[in-house]
Amino acid sequence: MAQRLGERDDGSGGGRLSTLDRRIISALQIRPRATWAMIADAIGEPARSVTRRGSDLIATGTIRVVGVNGPTRTALAFCRPVINTTRTVLRSLAARPDCVFAYALTGRWPVLAELRVDDEGLERLFLDELPATPGLADLQVRRASRVLRSVREWIPDILTPEEQARLGYTAGRTGFPIVSVDPDISPQDRELLRLLMADGRTPTAELAARTRLSENTVRRRLAWLEDNHYSRLRVVVEPEDLGFSHEAIVRLDCVPGSSVQVIDSLLRGSAVRYLAALGGDDILLAHVVGRSIDELHTLISSPEWTTGVRSLDSAHLVAAVKRSGHLRDTDQRGRSLY
Repeated sequence: MAQRLGERDDGSGGGRLSTLDRRIISALQIRPRATWAMIADAIGEPARSVTRRGSDLIATGTIRVVGVNGPTRTALAFCRPVINTTRTVLRSLAARPDCVFAYALTGRWPVLAELRVDDEGLERLFLDELPATPGLADLQVRRASRVLRSVREWIPDILTPEEQARLGYTAGRTGFPIVSVDPDISPQDRELLRLLMADGRTPTAELAARTRLSENTVRRRLAWLEDNHYSRLRVVVEPEDLGFSHEAIVRLDCVPGSSVQVIDSLLRGSAVRYLAALGGDDILLAHVVGRSIDELHTLISSPEWTTGVRSLDSAHLVAAVKRSGHLRDTDQRGRSLY
């Protein structure tokens, strides 16, 4: 009988995705537009299996490969809803087109959202738009002055270092310049970015047909857009599907002069999915994942996290209504889709 997506094929039991599924997803996080044959060769798996499973993962909506366009400066909105209005606040923020993620958290700020906003839009966002959110009781807005690790740079410890290297991953690569799409880039480049926002794996031949460019020109333009940080492709995936069933948002206030050491230790492993500096490197916000709550507890309590830190506040992530700019829905079987 044919195996359905959601059943494991490696005999290990438990979990919605197989080991092969997770290895394919991890490869896509490094090379979002890599061919299935390229991925199969890099991770040492049969090409037919990688093609079948990879195509199923995308066709069923288990993962999406998408591009991010527009402003890359972000604001983080910490929200305290009126009692029994948390879902209302979450949905209102998630419905905004400039919202990247919207999370429900434990702790004193039950809702956290990241919003893309350039400097000229910050005043309107802070003074007019966010305070008008239905159900909002209190609000704190912080700028992310530097993104030290974005979700698109998160590489979980699923593939070996050798497999990652074959896909072109360079260990220690963190952060990206804050740029917005230059208004002077060509209309064809803008169309390429728009198409990649909808489907980051749109075949080169289709991109060429839609933009009326040759395939070689499209390849050159894609390489230029990526090298200049205009094209920002990422895999939208639930961490739980990769084995990370618990998530937390952690704010760290560093002892002055120790932030370099703290940042280096946080970025050393793959537990930190996202790391941003809030106004300066001494105040950090981290999105952390763990395979169990015990693992998460041990991690956040370890010297790597506490040495050089003056105070640390941890909030567990209860629900993610939006990730990477895409709303989550649920089908009739209760599976999370995007």
